Amino acid sequence: MGNIKVMSRELANRIAAGEVVERPGSVVKELVENAIDSGADRIRVTIEKAGSRLIQVTDNGCGMDEEDALLAFEEHGTSKLVDDSQLLAVGTLGFRGEAIPSIASVSRFTLKTRRHDADSGVKVTVDAGVLVSTQPDGSPAGTTVEVRDLFYNVPARKKFLKSPATEEHHIEEAMLNLALGHYEQAFELRIDRRVSFNSAGAGTPEMRIRELFGRSFSNNMLPVSHRENGMTVSGFIASPGFTRPGRREQRIFVNRRAIESQAIYRGIKDGYGTLNTESGRYPPVILYLTIPSGEVDVNVHPAKREVRFSSEYSVTRCIANAVSSALRRQAEELPDDNGRPNPVVQQISGGISVDNIINAAMVHYEVKSGEQQTLDLEPEKIQVKTIEVPPESAVEHIVSHEEETATEEAVSPPPPELPQRVVEIEQMPEAPPFAPAARLPEEPTFRGNWPTKVLGIWSNTYILCDSPQGMVIVDQHAAHERVLFEKIVEQAQKGACSSQMLLIPRSIELRSGEYRLLIKNRRVFQNIGFDFEETGGSTVLLSAVPAELADICRSPEEMIPDMLEELLNGKSGAKLSIDSDAAAKAACHNAIRANDVLSLPEAEKLLEELKKCRQGTMCPHGRPTMITLTKKELEKRFQRR
Repeated sequence: MGNIKVMSRELANRIAAGEVVERPGSVVKELVENAIDSGADRIRVTIEKAGSRLIQVTDNGCGMDEEDALLAFEEHGTSKLVDDSQLLAVGTLGFRGEAIPSIASVSRFTLKTRRHDADSGVKVTVDAGVLVSTQPDGSPAGTTVEVRDLFYNVPARKKFLKSPATEEHHIEEAMLNLALGHYEQAFELRIDRRVSFNSAGAGTPEMRIRELFGRSFSNNMLPVSHRENGMTVSGFIASPGFTRPGRREQRIFVNRRAIESQAIYRGIKDGYGTLNTESGRYPPVILYLTIPSGEVDVNVHPAKREVRFSSEYSVTRCIANAVSSALRRQAEELPDDNGRPNPVVQQISGGISVDNIINAAMVHYEVKSGEQQTLDLEPEKIQVKTIEVPPESAVEHIVSHEEETATEEAVSPPPPELPQRVVEIEQMPEAPPFAPAARLPEEPTFRGNWPTKVLGIWSNTYILCDSPQGMVIVDQHAAHERVLFEKIVEQAQKGACSSQMLLIPRSIELRSGEYRLLIKNRRVFQNIGFDFEETGGSTVLLSAVPAELADICRSPEEMIPDMLEELLNGKSGAKLSIDSDAAAKAACHNAIRANDVLSLPEAEKLLEELKKCRQGTMCPHGRPTMITLTKKELEKRFQRR
């Protein structure tokens, strides 16, 4: 008897669910895409227990009759793709007919639907892929899908789900992309009876962006409108200098489908040219690329996140030209102080000669304080507000979203020479390995090969110094980060943190998820010197910043979201020193950066401050602040030995 056997339909669907249904957010995405394809203009999503208890999607689309409702549970049952010729020009979000049978195979699934021209609807109940019942139902026109107890029959899959906060974050991201891609429709998302967002149908992408991201974000975006080789690019890109620490805010839509594409990311980078050279920072963009269906293949990824273009080079060039044209238009509309054309135009890609680029790199100019703060490490007499940290707040719990009940854990006391507050960071979205927890080492002040004389500054990033053992190259960002970090931690170790009140409080608009994260982690920010008040909606009023950062503090509108982004992408389930870790984040986002201009006296002062640190050769995240190029290495390079 042979060994090869045909799988049962139930087993095949469970295997398919592993590709299509990664987590509750995947279920939301697939069901809402079906609702959009049905022609619905109002879609409501209800979530309970991060989707593990209930995912309900209600729409006012075309609905189905009983025959279609039953066929929807059949493997590859779909109304969107009939023959192979249509596969070359897919015009709908869904087309494989895998989502509903796959989801139904790993949950308790209920479908209620009625066509607009029918007197009654139908209710279909399926449990773990097995049809339980079919009966008439008086449901309203449209479709309501209920997914209960997701993965209840696949405990191994359920075990790999992340924390409720993480899963809610993925659900919100899926809904955010769908709402941006289809701004005409009305979307509502409720999580545990709380409205995460409720967006009425917007007439334009700009209205939807302002509604979801806030006025501050919207005001930093530039409109894009470009047509080339049959492709149309529209949307918005960030003004120069407005960046984020990750690529999550670079949202790309191809024929209204949210996708990830290296070809488009390259086009964005090329379009910004020399305007965005800071490592690890990305300008937010929301771009809509309309391309003939035959020129793009959407059937290359199980979750349809990636696509393949017939000519990636053409797409890259089209995106680059669209971005550079938008930047050039803004630069041309804003002349410099002397009425001459803005020199920023020369930094945008598009036929700039090598000589012009080299000459532009040699220009030195005074930067306005609103664009860049000069480094001032001299201590000043300032009025500070001292926030006493009560003993009972020594143990805190960092959370990421709404929690009904706080839990307490017994934590062993910290060593007396380095008092620390210990917290448990709740599980967050997957990210590259998180940097080690920042803690002050026990070693004495470094006395090894220390730079003795500043020779110059190269590329506005590295300080070149002389030393007994050779040339020392200092990373100005890592060095300043270490200086700020130790000053902040020193204050925290004394049991109180110094804050400097802002003369004019700053209003900061956040996304709903970021806002909840900030409110739940209020003490984390207060412990390092920030203070703010809730003003309603998703806006906070920042009234104080850490005293050590007051004179060099970057824009709070950029800094606070950056720190929240790191919390979202932080290593989950780890025990970290709250003061040290939060101080490291604050120091990192307020230190001078690559391409910030330092004078030689400022560089010398920075090295003096760095030498006073307990471990000046390493930044709080474990990256070196300096390297030594010895005379022996130089002679070897020049073949003198």
